[in-house]
Amino acid sequence: MKFFTIFLIIFLLFSCGKGTQTPNKQKTAEGEAIETQYKQEMDELKKSLKGEVKIKLKKDGKGGYSWEITGKDAQEVLKANEILRKKLND
Repeated sequence: MKFFTIFLIIFLLFSCGKGTQTPNKQKTAEGEAIETQYKQEMDELKKSLKGEVKIKLKKDGKGGYSWEITGKDAQEVLKANEILRKKLND
């Protein structure tokens, strides 16, 4: 349930950010494909992590990403950080 809440918050942050940049444009097929791919990658990340890890993903105005990761198990936090770095910095 916590992962669903985190995912929902991240999704809302992205949807709010996109709405301010292009308010009159509708989503294209390419945009929907990117969003679908993002959702799949986040689901894979959540499945690969065993402990309780909370991720706050932020997108800046230049299109870059930053995140905050918290959790009880340091190994899981480091693993999540490495996965996010590989996925988002490509």
